[in-house]
Amino acid sequence: MAAQRFLRASGEPRGGGTGGRKGIDLIQAVILAGGGGTRLKSVTGDLPKPLVDVCGTPLLGRQLEMIAQSSIRDVLVLTGYGAGAIADYCQDGAKWGLNLRTVAEPQARGTAGAVLDARNLLAPTFVVFYGDTVLDVDVDRLLAHHRQHGADATLFLHPNDHPYDSDLVDLDADGRVRRFLPYPHPEGMDYHNIVNAGLYVLERDAVLATGGLPDKPDFGKHVFSRMLAEGRTLQGYVSPEYIKDAGTPDRIAKVRTDIEKGRVARMSLRHPVPAVFLDRDGVLNVEKGRIARPEDLELTPGAAPALARLNRADYRTVVVTNQAIVARGDCTLEELDAIHARLETLLGAERAFFDRLYFCPHHPDKGFPKEVAALKIVCDCRKPAPGMVHSAARDLNIDVARSWMIGDSSSDMGLARACGMGGILVRSGHGGNDGKSTALPHLVVDDLAAAVRFILDAWPKLEARLDGLAADLRSGDVALIGGSARSGKSVLAQCLALHLARQGRRAVVLGLDSWLKSHDQRDDGVLGRYDLPAADRALTTLLARGPAVTPPRYDTATRLSHDGTEAISLVADDILIIEGVPALTQAAWLAKARKRWFVAADEDGRKRRFFQEYRRRGWSDDLIEATYQSRMQDELPVILASKDQAEQIISLDGILE
Repeated sequence: MAAQRFLRASGEPRGGGTGGRKGIDLIQAVILAGGGGTRLKSVTGDLPKPLVDVCGTPLLGRQLEMIAQSSIRDVLVLTGYGAGAIADYCQDGAKWGLNLRTVAEPQARGTAGAVLDARNLLAPTFVVFYGDTVLDVDVDRLLAHHRQHGADATLFLHPNDHPYDSDLVDLDADGRVRRFLPYPHPEGMDYHNIVNAGLYVLERDAVLATGGLPDKPDFGKHVFSRMLAEGRTLQGYVSPEYIKDAGTPDRIAKVRTDIEKGRVARMSLRHPVPAVFLDRDGVLNVEKGRIARPEDLELTPGAAPALARLNRADYRTVVVTNQAIVARGDCTLEELDAIHARLETLLGAERAFFDRLYFCPHHPDKGFPKEVAALKIVCDCRKPAPGMVHSAARDLNIDVARSWMIGDSSSDMGLARACGMGGILVRSGHGGNDGKSTALPHLVVDDLAAAVRFILDAWPKLEARLDGLAADLRSGDVALIGGSARSGKSVLAQCLALHLARQGRRAVVLGLDSWLKSHDQRDDGVLGRYDLPAADRALTTLLARGPAVTPPRYDTATRLSHDGTEAISLVADDILIIEGVPALTQAAWLAKARKRWFVAADEDGRKRRFFQEYRRRGWSDDLIEATYQSRMQDELPVILASKDQAEQIISLDGILE
């Protein structure tokens, strides 16, 4: 099984602390609502801070609504300033279906002091909420994690976009707290981006037994460090869910905006959310072969700002990386952890983070000098196997079908296809030339920044067009997509198939470039570059729902045609999408197709993409220009004439880069 940065690979609970918890009847919510709210006076006036209006509901009311969605029914609200107003608002909690008590502290004693003073009212297990935070958390998931690990305290932790000036928490491989790293951090220190968010599950007896506390103790500054010193078990619970301090006018304005945009609710683990899965080497950091030391890791240019854009969007971000370097014995798990701390530190310095990282330490082949025998296995997590995605989907409640995989290798695209999500291949790193999988990407772009632009900017526009195309398709249809080279035919075909899959419909894409002849066997004219009779035989077999067909493979680097390795077949309801330059030129195909589309493109943009493609192949600009002009003469007239056979003209200008 895939390993996480802070969990054991097996995912099994460890014993320790006060032991596992049984049942939920002895769990209580404790809300610290005693702050004076001095910084928020310009917003609240004389109201206590927990009663500040947040989009039509008091802040405290939002917390109680969230608690009411959990298994907790007993709530204790500890008040100070404005105690009467808070008590009047809460009453007995019946309007939320809760059993609620408010207790006013006689004097301010700090966050932990207020809880310690209410010792006689505490349940054996209780959850501490700060009354000045806006949050939407799946509390029952948090409680289940606490019970599973048998901890004395479980701290809700998360990454943020400014770890360099935040108090951090250091976890061991099982997610247990090893130490606290208060700001400021030593210069040159690498760290994991794990920040205390201010939400805790606590065992009453363990907290009450903690000694050596000051008169006004704080949980983060005093209690937890003392518990660690006394040998108590503190567990980390790292979550991408929304939890933010709303204690200043600027912060309350920001959370109001996030609520209005639906961001707060969408980030909750109660709801499935799509993710962007990211390969590590070649995507986030520069591909350097096997990185065995933190100092060898270097961010890919533009990767951090691109990741930061995803952090602000509605996608979870998950790194999934094969790290067979561990199985080979070239890097220990501890050294790999230090490499990942370096990655998080560099990203955090540019205000970027990922929600979770999974790695596969295995390798199926034996025979390496320093190999770790226990890791030389065939596993379900080494990409393109889907184990890491399945783990993330379970841990983070991910809607995999609406997710994306961004990677630089064919195995990344194999993972995308195996999981039924969109696959974007970046040309940085291996650029898909690793030869580990025959899976095709839905899109090829230069780097992570371009992939993120497609997902966030282009895909919503393209999806709106795909809706109409998909609505016109029926089960068993054949659709032809023709047009000039570099107009966007393959992108349209692959993305339409992905869109149909998200609707529960299966489409098979047949790319006519598979039947390009080797460069020394071509006849004159655009149609002479293709083995059209062979393509027609394959099409006829597929439409008859006959045996599987294995298209040949054209290598753009060598300009040679080879035998294919991936067989395709159709069943009764499958839609067949045929895309390629000559798609609309063959009368027999036109007769079989119910839908015929032509992709038109602005010539300046098409020429730019033409030059970019052949420059990547190592051609000189003079040769590219000569080839382009030749194509304009022998290809363009034929293909433009085929436009008359189309029932709809489609342009991807403004979507394709």
